[in-house]
Amino acid sequence: MVDQATTDVVILGGGLAGLTLAVQLKNARPETDVVILDKRQGLAPEAAFKVGESTVPAGAHYFAQTVGMKEHLEKFHLKKNGLRFFQPAGGNHDLTRRIELGPREFPAHDNYQIDRGRFENELTRMALDAGADLRQGAAITDIELREGDQDHTVSYTQGGEQRTIAARWLVDAAGRAHFVKRKLGLSREVAHTINASWFRLTGGIDLEEWGKDDSPWMARMNRPGIRKFSTNHLMGEGYWVWLIPLGSDHISVGVCADPRVHPYEGIQTFEKVQEWLRANEPQLAEVVDGRTGDVADFISLKDFAFGTERVYSPDRWMLVGEAGAFADAFYSPGSDMIGYGNSVTTDLVSRDFAGEDITERLEFYNELHLRTFEFVLSKVEDHYPAFGNPAVMVPKLCWDAMLNHVGVVLTFVKDRFLDYGFMRGVRGDLEKLFTVNDRIQQIFRDWNELEKVVTDGPAAAYVPAKAIKDSHATLVVDYTDDELAAELSRDVKVAEALAVAVFHRAARKLGVTPDPEVPVNPYAISLRPDDWQSDGLYTGEVLLTLAQAEEISEGSQGLFVDPLLDGAA
Repeated sequence: MVDQATTDVVILGGGLAGLTLAVQLKNARPETDVVILDKRQGLAPEAAFKVGESTVPAGAHYFAQTVGMKEHLEKFHLKKNGLRFFQPAGGNHDLTRRIELGPREFPAHDNYQIDRGRFENELTRMALDAGADLRQGAAITDIELREGDQDHTVSYTQGGEQRTIAARWLVDAAGRAHFVKRKLGLSREVAHTINASWFRLTGGIDLEEWGKDDSPWMARMNRPGIRKFSTNHLMGEGYWVWLIPLGSDHISVGVCADPRVHPYEGIQTFEKVQEWLRANEPQLAEVVDGRTGDVADFISLKDFAFGTERVYSPDRWMLVGEAGAFADAFYSPGSDMIGYGNSVTTDLVSRDFAGEDITERLEFYNELHLRTFEFVLSKVEDHYPAFGNPAVMVPKLCWDAMLNHVGVVLTFVKDRFLDYGFMRGVRGDLEKLFTVNDRIQQIFRDWNELEKVVTDGPAAAYVPAKAIKDSHATLVVDYTDDELAAELSRDVKVAEALAVAVFHRAARKLGVTPDPEVPVNPYAISLRPDDWQSDGLYTGEVLLTLAQAEEISEGSQGLFVDPLLDGAA
């Protein structure tokens, strides 16, 4: 028996991306028929399910405001105290001696630590209440993508029967199954080859217990007990370890490692991870070794990053979430990319059913999404070797912290992302941020080859540069269109200035040191003196001396490791 049916939109996958999209589509246009095909049967288990979700501003805004999950998030999940980073020191036996970068208090813009099972169960209820047709236990066997106005078709099995559904719009939200990418040959390899293993631990971990007797260290926070609500990053050469608390009284612990430094075989099983933690993060290892009975699950993933040639098609298929591209969990960008992709999909689908020509708009957002992914990838690609080098990582983490709160993120949080006219008007400034970031990320890679710093600690308390604090504050300011456009232009000028300051600091180890009184082009900076003339270091529309850069940024010294170190070798 073959059961044929038609719908307006068929979504492949009923996970985080697929369920939020279904809710968003139905909220935007209730008359849109939406079918979700999900291989899972029944509700998701809490805690021991997927990786958890550490949100940052765009993703948090998407879930709380766009999808309408704020009340659920406030009641059943944890507010997040930002991202927190610990550089290595003295064998990592004493957390209080490690350089620490993170907020003293919860950020003004709410972010969340999400228990994926709990969250997706609530999304399932919301999607069903909104009128979406959720077909669980559906194993997709084939898809047929058609051009023009012909409907796409999806073949799947459910309950032992073969079924087929036709839809005007097809959205792949099925993660790494990559139904559309495999069908059309859209996969794009990336050079970022990183492996990960993670597990959930019942009862959580409060890492302040490791330093509770150190009064000055405890006093760095506005109040005790709130470090654990950060997404904590324990860092070293070639790796980082995440600690993400969950509202279900579990903690997600994960190791991401560059195989050039830490081979995959060394983290492939839970027992191997235990050995690896003893060698690299002994304080965490001591906790885990004493609580193996609390381990709820273990998952391992090899070479997790990938790209794509396209995410939005004029032939009415879309890739959202990990069905498209994935870079790295380091800065928690996954929910941001879901928010961007689902919002554009909802907008284009609604406009198409209203009879609009969406071709130009679709191509604009497809290019912007791919460029945004390149931006996200650039901040992690070939940077793992520097993760244990505070000379490079302190300024890099600060630079990234600023850029993670401006540009596309700011337009999304301020609800201008889908305003096509506004976005076209600021696209030039967004590209300037992307371009100067490309330059500075290469400087960080080269700087790691020039200067290595090893410290036994202790480190002084981190005081962020004004530009970092200002970038976070913009997220809670109300702007008119003109004011927001002006803020983005100001952010570009600050980024240009900080780039010049980083260039001069990094260049100290070069045999040829640039003169700080000679203006340089932030879009041509590098640590490769042979390229300075050909790249146009001393020519261009934007030229800044170091003094001018300091004036524009209102001080860059909070970017660098020098004030933090005591006893560095």
